Amino acid sequence: MQSLNDFSFSGGDSFVQSLEQLYGGQTGVYGARARDTFDALGRIRELHAKDYSPANGADYGGNRFARELRLSAQLIKARVGVEAITVDLDGWDSHLSQGPLISPLMRRLASGLTAFRRDLGSAMRQTTVVVMSEFGRRVSENSALGTDHGRGGAMFVLGGDGAEGRVIADWPGLKRDALVGPGDLPVTTDFRDVVASVLRRHAPDADMAKVFPGHTPKPLGQADGNA
Repeated sequence: MQSLNDFSFSGGDSFVQSLEQLYGGQTGVYGARARDTFDALGRIRELHAKDYSPANGADYGGNRFARELRLSAQLIKARVGVEAITVDLDGWDSHLSQGPLISPLMRRLASGLTAFRRDLGSAMRQTTVVVMSEFGRRVSENSALGTDHGRGGAMFVLGGDGAEGRVIADWPGLKRDALVGPGDLPVTTDFRDVVASVLRRHAPDADMAKVFPGHTPKPLGQADGNA
């Protein structure tokens, strides 16, 4: 959902009350899911009625990415049962004039994540943020002062478990003989291994074979920061 207004039933309060009566006596999975839904709806209504103030002096700014992070923090702290949230920051496909395009995006990403982490405070101990792209960029600049699609890229993982501040990589360097294809960084860490590590923390009983069919996740580097 894009906003709190998206989580609602059409038809007004009387319709919601009728649904609650209909499912009130249900047992089993349907009754449990219905009660969870109505409980969440009630919590969302409470959020509608309150002005949200970010904690710890967090200042999100007014861009769309910041607003969605602000809403994410509000939902997490409201404890309405949110398990996963996706937020997009578009515009990184820099085939031309990369410098002027990328610099403000990097600042927007950094300032938004800083505000989110500050706002959540102690709630970051139960929260993990994964920043990733669907493709990397070519190492060398093209004739239009940009970079074309490449293979290897970077991922960022943000959390409050005390393990931040490390680089986990099998860094091959940027010399020509270390690149692959027409000049790409090789992929040395499968993104599924990163996501699997996060999933193990938040859902230790998850069946990895079903979540990542055809892939056996490998453990990432330990405290020494090596891959």
